[in-house]
Amino acid sequence: VNACVDVVLSGVKLLQALGLSPGNGKDHSELHSRNDLEEAFVHFMGKGAAAERFFSDKETFHDIAQVASEFPEAR
Repeated sequence: VNACVDVVLSGVKLLQALGLSPGNGKDHSELHSRNDLEEAFVHFMGKGAAAERFFSDKETFHDIAQVASEFPEAR
């Protein structure tokens, strides 16, 4: 259960909006880049599992959050 919800949208559509395409999955204990986000997404969704990771790069996180909040299907 995650009670902290800011923006809800399809993860695949977010990756597409960020110009990322699924490649190899890899677990990251902490995210530093868009590439790390893409790898972690592929890794965990391939297992049918959810995961939360800290995003250490404030500017990149802000850019991703901005893209997500402006996505037409975002709630």
